[in-house]
Amino acid sequence: MTNKKCIDPAAARHFIANFQSLLEAIPITKPKANVVTQLAAARDALYANPALLQPALAHLQGQQGRFCADDVLQAVHTLRVDNWIYVNDTATHSHFLEPHETNAAYAIKTLNTPLKELLGSSGAVISCGLLVFQGQVICDGLVGFSAWLGPNYRTSFKEQLAACRAQGALYRDRLLPRMPPETVAP
Repeated sequence: MTNKKCIDPAAARHFIANFQSLLEAIPITKPKANVVTQLAAARDALYANPALLQPALAHLQGQQGRFCADDVLQAVHTLRVDNWIYVNDTATHSHFLEPHETNAAYAIKTLNTPLKELLGSSGAVISCGLLVFQGQVICDGLVGFSAWLGPNYRTSFKEQLAACRAQGALYRDRLLPRMPPETVAP
């Protein structure tokens, strides 16, 4: 039986195969580690420097004779990597809050394993990539744990989530643009 918090299994396999191939073509300078660490480092490098995308696509095509599927490539253009506030779950989604001052939230799906199953609970700050894939916001599955939230923070973030929902700022099908880095005055 398919879990409603996850995308369609065939779509998940399609996304993973293409996204992993693309990330493996991103040059990173970190020493070899396990595959998840390598993929997360490549994803972070791509997010920090989107100019890495074209050489990676050229490498895929030239060296391996492979292409990145158009729907996955479109999703990559929406990639946002951050320390997200993972508030809670419904029967069909996990709820994330923007980690910055922006008053917005996302109802996300995962690829194969619901976040609550992966982490054991909600109410945490986690590092991961969010993308818009096939009309829905998804988590890339490369999840790093940062911190558990205490009861007061959980209550506050649930209230913020409710406010986002009431204001129409709970998104299922799009991500807000990435925030520019803060500029420091001289």
